[in-house]
Amino acid sequence: MKKIIKSTLTALFCMTAMTMTKCVDAERTPVEHAIFIDRQVAKLFIGETLQLTVSPSEGSYTWTSEDADIATVSSNGLVTAVGEGYTNIIVNGDGLTTKMGLDVVRKIPLTGLNINLTYVELTPGAKAAVIATRIPDNANDFETITWKTSDIDVANVNSTGDITGILEGETDVICSCGAFTKTVRVSVAYTRPFKGPHILSSAAPLILPVVDFDLGGEGYAFHDNDTGNSGNFAYRANNGDNASGAVDMENSANPNIGWTGNGEWLQYTVEVHTAGNYQVQVEQASPNTTGRFRIEVNGVDRTGPLPASNTGGWGAYGWDIVPQPIALEAGVQKLKYYFVVGAHNIRTLKFTYVP
Repeated sequence: MKKIIKSTLTALFCMTAMTMTKCVDAERTPVEHAIFIDRQVAKLFIGETLQLTVSPSEGSYTWTSEDADIATVSSNGLVTAVGEGYTNIIVNGDGLTTKMGLDVVRKIPLTGLNINLTYVELTPGAKAAVIATRIPDNANDFETITWKTSDIDVANVNSTGDITGILEGETDVICSCGAFTKTVRVSVAYTRPFKGPHILSSAAPLILPVVDFDLGGEGYAFHDNDTGNSGNFAYRANNGDNASGAVDMENSANPNIGWTGNGEWLQYTVEVHTAGNYQVQVEQASPNTTGRFRIEVNGVDRTGPLPASNTGGWGAYGWDIVPQPIALEAGVQKLKYYFVVGAHNIRTLKFTYVP
């Protein structure tokens, strides 16, 4: 038992001695002395000042500039930029030295802002990139260029000016930089007027060739039951529209649309400048009385099915009058000619204001 106690005491003594030795070693580790400036680099315009501080704050320090033609520094660390270039601001104290890099540039004020587009037409989901440039292009005294939209339900814009159409409508996208702003008008629609605008007003009747239905393609600007153009008249393609090859157009003295089928339709975007009632007339041709059509406004049937008269032949055109005038509100309206039953060719639509 005595031997065990003795051994235990001996072990405890050794452990204590080792711990004391480590503490002594730790106490003897030298402390690294250093001084620090509150920033490592800075950029100033000529004429600007910057107050620097050094830590630890206790002590006596001397401030100097490597190039006084670029920047000067006071005894308390106030830096003044005086000329273009790069230099170091140095602080000494207690036998220690540290420095901060300083870039001094000449201020080039922003005097204006340009954008490459002021009007954008989009379909929902489509994108357009608007590029903003500063005036002058080497201006260095400006805030970040920002973008915002007035109506995020119609279109949105990201931080680089990429606009995305969301829903049909119109909104403004605003580009800002400092005191300068520019505006992009954004129109979002599935269809647009072909050879428009088509204006309805009290000033004069609108004579609208039926071949000038909207741009937008199948399912948006028109519906045709087959994909071929039985008339082989490339009127639309010849005028820059390559999405309407399925519509059956015939080249004649006045181009017409024929080979019409049940359920086919054509849409026309019009601008109503005078709100009120409009008498609608259809110039059509048919050797029978089986044809039926209706007129829709913004997707709503406004006439019910109407008969297409027997004019005596497929090329013998005459005017059918819609019995009741159609009331139209001012603004952009979508008019649709719907073939309830085909069996008639059409050539012209006429809209006359009725006081």
